This record gives sequence, C-alpha cells and structure tokens, in this order.
Amino acid sequence: MDLLAICGSITADLLGYGPRLPRPGESVLGRRFLVAPGGKGANQAVAAARAGARVRLAGARGDDAHGELCAAALAADGVELSAVAVHPGATTGVALICVDGAGENQILAIPGANALVAPPAPCGAAVWLCQGEIPTEAVAGVLSAARADGALSICNPSPANAIDPALVGRFDLVVVNELEHEALRGHLPERVVLTRGARGAVLLPSGEELPALPARAVDTTGAGDALTGVLAGGLASGMAIEAALRFAIAAAGISVEREGCQPSYPTRAEVERRLQLSTAP
Repeated sequence: MDLLAICGSITADLLGYGPRLPRPGESVLGRRFLVAPGGKGANQAVAAARAGARVRLAGARGDDAHGELCAAALAADGVELSAVAVHPGATTGVALICVDGAGENQILAIPGANALVAPPAPCGAAVWLCQGEIPTEAVAGVLSAARADGALSICNPSPANAIDPALVGRFDLVVVNELEHEALRGHLPERVVLTRGARGAVLLPSGEELPALPARAVDTTGAGDALTGVLAGGLASGMAIEAALRFAIAAAGISVEREGCQPSYPTRAEVERRLQLSTAP
C-alpha cells in the first residue's frame, strides 16, 4: 500500500457538551466534559489510518501532558511519528470546543507548538496532505515535498482564510466546505471536492454529486477531517476519486453519530458495513 504523508496540527481537544451554545457574554451550564486528542493534521491521520491507510505525520508538539496524550493516541492507531518534532518547554496546541444538543459546535483553537511546524522533507509518499493550522512555510514545504516525491498534493484550507490563496491554487486537489469555497473563489485549482455536510459532497469541475448517508448527529466536530483523511488515504491506495469519496462520506457520517473527533472515527470494517447496509434492498 502506498504512503499517505500528512503535515498538520496536533492539538488536545477540551470539549464541553451542553444544551445550547453560549451567546457573547453568557454562561451556559454544561453536562459533560471530555479531553481527547485532536488537531486537523492528527485527526486526518487517525481517520485515514483507521480506514486502512499507511500514514506518516509531520508536525510539532510540546513535551507536556497534552503532547504525550496526543502522541500516544496517534501511535496506538499506527501513525508513523518520526517527523513529529517535540519542543521542550512549548505548549501543545489546544482547542476549546463547545457542543450543543444538536451536535453543532464553536471552537477556539490555540496553536501552541503548531506555530513551530517546519517544512517537511520528501519521504516517498504517494499523496501529501496539509491543512490551515500550520505556518505558511510548512504549507509551501508540502508542495515542495510532493513535487520531489512525484506525489498528488492535497490541501484542506481550513479554517477559512488560514492559507495564502496563491498557495492553495498550486495544489492538485483541494477539499473545501461551502464557506471556504466562497472565500477562495478564483484561487482554487481545477480539481475540487466541495463538502456540504448532511447533503454529501460535489466533485468539481464535473459537478457530480455524491449524497451523504442517513445519520443521527450527536457531534459534528471533526467530521470534515474524517472525510478529508479517509479520502486522501483512499487516493494513496489507488482508489478512483469517486470511490474514495463515497467511502470518505460514509466514514464522516459514522463520525457525527459519536462524541469527539478522533474517538468518533470508524474502522474500515465499520465503514464497509455501513456502505453495505445503504445498498441493501
């Protein structure tokens, strides 16, 4: 199986669950608290690995308890971590996440060591993937590494406006939601996966629509990372983009039915079972 290399963020997610999201200046009494490994780079790595991909992550973390938690979780899922730098005295990235009763969320991300992520080195990958929670120099380095490896380069420019639009347009494939698609209009490459949440996704420029599978949303946090990581892993393994995207949509659908980001990501067997059930008479 070919290698998926990801350069991205590593973050500890501090999740609070309550009946609704607080308005500015308001406190809302919650009902549950969860500390879990997260970060867009780490999330996508775990999602891809659980779906069967061989994954290598490049990034940075602190030598604190949150960094140890994140590294242990990544290693447990088989993600190769030799390109993750440990910075003594630095704070591992943290995301403060509020989730309401319908599964919607608000996120405040504090980069910490993610601001220290360096441009990655080529490693013989078939696909290189990055996101918007790392420095511009690291994003540009992903393009250089992909070119040196002869790899497909994929960018998930999230959060919106986190990456220089001129850099985004240089990638072979971009995965964006509707907000990001609008923000980057005129700066996208020809090949785009437009994600639409409960309405599935669209392949551009063909306009082919792939529907989402029915799901009962508990927590939508990290669903986009599930889709992106599984899609990239499928492409690295040689799947056609339509088949890889269908698989990724099913994985994202399962993830919203569970709490958290990485804890919610399904195994390959779970995704295959969900797809089989969706086509059963």
